[in-house]
Amino acid sequence: MKNKKLTIIAHGGAGGINYPARRKSGLVKAVHAGYDILKQGGSSLDAVTKATTILEDTTVFNAGTGSYLNLLGMVEMDASIMTSELKFGAVAAITEVKNPIKVARLVMERTDHLLLCGEGANKFARLMGFDSYNPETREKRRLWQRRRKRLKNRYFPKLEELAGIYGTIGVVAIDKNGLISAANSTGGMNMNLPGRVGDTPIIGAGIYANKNGAVTATGHGEEIMRNLLCFRAVKLMARYPASLAGKKVIEYATRQGCRCGLIGINKTGAVLCVNNTKAMSWCYIKDGRLSSFP
Repeated sequence: MKNKKLTIIAHGGAGGINYPARRKSGLVKAVHAGYDILKQGGSSLDAVTKATTILEDTTVFNAGTGSYLNLLGMVEMDASIMTSELKFGAVAAITEVKNPIKVARLVMERTDHLLLCGEGANKFARLMGFDSYNPETREKRRLWQRRRKRLKNRYFPKLEELAGIYGTIGVVAIDKNGLISAANSTGGMNMNLPGRVGDTPIIGAGIYANKNGAVTATGHGEEIMRNLLCFRAVKLMARYPASLAGKKVIEYATRQGCRCGLIGINKTGAVLCVNNTKAMSWCYIKDGRLSSFP
């Protein structure tokens, strides 16, 4: 008998959608891989880890290989993972690893902490056996060079000059046992200050999960943090169907001037997928059927 709860959804960032065919291809591959794990009786935690790893390895996305460069031309990445059992792990401003989401999961499973950052996260990754890896691509280096010239050597660019260029990736899934897991990963804003940490690794802001559902966010991280959007969305899931919870949280975000998108799944397997930006790339499989952005 088919388990109708089995669902996985992923997004590839809110804002404008460049290279839509590449984005759709990466998202479809990721959700299929995650859904295969769910169909075989695997956990949603394994499903979102697998799907997120695929998206981190797909260079069109701003996560893992292909992450944006910061103001000084370095790649600093954030990632987090959370389950409906309130288990959580995250890394922030981590460098020179291929898949930050795998390190975040080990923070959850192998330490008593929730978040490791900077050099501490790097050292932990090496101790866990992760090799040094350069996630920079020529495509993102060229983008950095163009935008660096435009900023005319200023060290404190105004966020509104950068805020339209997003790219966080996120995945949410529910398994046969009703466990809901969420994961997200990002290279941050293009040209952000070194050491900047956005919403992605912040529990309640860019990610949240409890018995009612799980949500991840993408968009202007500072405003997502300020408004704890994912916590708000999951809280609304306790009272409303997923679609209505999504409508209410995106209306709230819009009133607050927060440009963003959110994906999620509630405890019945219903999907939340909303944004108030120009576009958001997304893809999900529910009841064995694939749906995606145009």
